[in-house]
Amino acid sequence: MEDTSPPCTRIPVLTQISRLRLLRAHSLLSDMQLHPSQYHLLAMLDENDVPSQAEIASRLMVKPSTLTVMIRRMMKNGLVGRRADPKDRRIRRVFRTEKGSRLLESARLRFTQIERETFDALDEQERACFEALALCIRDNLAKATEGEDCACPWF
Repeated sequence: MEDTSPPCTRIPVLTQISRLRLLRAHSLLSDMQLHPSQYHLLAMLDENDVPSQAEIASRLMVKPSTLTVMIRRMMKNGLVGRRADPKDRRIRRVFRTEKGSRLLESARLRFTQIERETFDALDEQERACFEALALCIRDNLAKATEGEDCACPWF
């Protein structure tokens, strides 16, 4: 039997949602010359928690080599800096610059817009239900990847 459903229905709905949110984030951040992954890096950096590159790679669930390229680009744009850990010179700590902080504030408004657009048609009860289901799905996947290189570091 031939599948006559539209092509997009053959793609799992969570994949469609993830892709559409990423495309929307690209669109809203493009004039800022900021990639969505760079936004997440800026958002995770805090004056009270200056993580190492290894910690950042784990939190963002990216390869250290991918993170190195991202940090170099962001350093070139003056958004982040690196310094040696005072206790262990082998460890490089990454921090957000003043320019990075200013850009982050503008970018947060755009991500707030994405959240609003994503959940606009849902009432409070539907949002709560979605969040409960999404957390359940996340927990299922985190449990399934325990002990693997891709295990979720957010717990």
